[in-house]
Amino acid sequence: MQAAALPRPEDRLERRVVAYWMLGDTLTSVILTGLAWFVGRPQLAKHWDGFTPTLEYVLLGACLGILLLGLATPPLAFARWRYGFLGDLLLMRYGILFVEERAVPVRRMQHVDLVRGPIERLFGLATLVVFTAGNEGSAFRVPGLRVARAQELRDRIVEARGDGRL
Repeated sequence: MQAAALPRPEDRLERRVVAYWMLGDTLTSVILTGLAWFVGRPQLAKHWDGFTPTLEYVLLGACLGILLLGLATPPLAFARWRYGFLGDLLLMRYGILFVEERAVPVRRMQHVDLVRGPIERLFGLATLVVFTAGNEGSAFRVPGLRVARAQELRDRIVEARGDGRL
């Protein structure tokens, strides 16, 4: 006898999360590529006789590729991210190349936090962080939520637990 498949979650993240992820990814990319280009390239040219102009173009291409990935991946990640509740299960589906689906029972949840970094506050977003019993994936995040929605989800998890231990 085959078990019935769980439905796919339907709720989407806030659209503003794309700009938030783009800003964060682009800042990280600019710092990494800046270090590679302005620190790594001169050091390679100085200490490695085999560093040719061709390799300099390869390094430039890699730096531009990293910057483009910082701009391309947020819309793709947003398009895949879904979450939702089904009874006492929190369902999540996310990933670009490797899509991960999770169904986490509320009874396994140990505690729940709301996280709002400075850039998240700028965009009016929050991340719900849920810690579960067990070792593998003992914490997971639902990013890109409106603050009110994140608080609503947190309260729903606390209420579903019913024992005030969260």
